Amino acid sequence: MRPLSLEAPGSTARRLLGIAAIVALLAGCAGTPPTAPAAATGHGPSTSDEASPAFTVSGAVLKRARFDLAELRAMPATTLTVGADTYTGVSLWSLLNDPAVGLQADARVRNPLLSMYVVAIGSDGYRAVVSLGEISPEFGNRTALLAYARNGTPLGRNGAARLVVAGDQKPGRSVARLAAIEVFAAQPSAR
Repeated sequence: MRPLSLEAPGSTARRLLGIAAIVALLAGCAGTPPTAPAAATGHGPSTSDEASPAFTVSGAVLKRARFDLAELRAMPATTLTVGADTYTGVSLWSLLNDPAVGLQADARVRNPLLSMYVVAIGSDGYRAVVSLGEISPEFGNRTALLAYARNGTPLGRNGAARLVVAGDQKPGRSVARLAAIEVFAAQPSAR
């Protein structure tokens, strides 16, 4: 089988190749992302609008951790304006690098953050992926916020935290009622 070849002028080609590389990377991941928040929280997925009082962080981290609203508010706050709303919370990057969690990157891999990603899971089972290269200050430097307030008001029924990603054209990666954050490292495909 011949390898796929993309030829297009200018920055469009680089963008397409970047997107193709991300798709190929995720397609070659070893292991299976979690099937339900139960794996991380000890509770099954909610069938109601039940709020998550806390969320867990697990996977490719030095320590599995649990964060509630009080713990999030004790961390350095960041604000992010998306559309007409201003969110207050903690940077996902900062939380993952906090001593309570600690990213576990494979030092044998060149630029290991570029092959790592987070799956954010809501209490209703909704999930979204954020690549660590995308939010790393060394690479993409985009803001992904674990918001605990919207327009100065606590989220209330919408859980202790909500994932909000800056720069997305649609808010599809906004995960309400955050129940779990799982960190993965993509593995090379077995060719």
